Amino acid sequence: MRIEPHSNKMMSKFLFFILYSSFIITLTGCEINSSDNGDLDNWWYLRQVDNTTDGTNTDYVSKKVFWSYIGKIMQTQGASAGTYLYRFEHKNNTLRVYSPRHHSKGKGDPLLTADELSKLTIHGLHLKDKGNIIDGEAVYEETFTIEELNSDRMTLLNEDKTLRLHFIAW
Repeated sequence: MRIEPHSNKMMSKFLFFILYSSFIITLTGCEINSSDNGDLDNWWYLRQVDNTTDGTNTDYVSKKVFWSYIGKIMQTQGASAGTYLYRFEHKNNTLRVYSPRHHSKGKGDPLLTADELSKLTIHGLHLKDKGNIIDGEAVYEETFTIEELNSDRMTLLNEDKTLRLHFIAW
């Protein structure tokens, strides 16, 4: 059987249409994860903590403390201070960090207890129990005012206005 050139062209167009349609359907079926965190979604290197009550500054460069944000999860890690996960809310110039958990790499990530909260101070956090309960668990939290946030720098002031944390993007 001989195929006419006209029918080859038609067949090519039909195949192109089928492949193109399949491609579009595949793309629209994919879930696209995005956040509205803006410049906050980044790896942040904690460089300095200022004590606003006594005017002292603590150099954090050697402590190698990092904060990172992806979606609604925050992670902190330090060279000798472990890795922790948190939930967070970022609204306007406010950052609320809560529900600290041990990052146990797929072993359940258990919540920190009140006795363990002091481990987070090396990460620049001083979470407190404010009486909120989620899923039957006390929620330890801290709220910061975002004084500066752009693609290069972030400066946070804790809710007691006693500590100012300076970060650079990593």
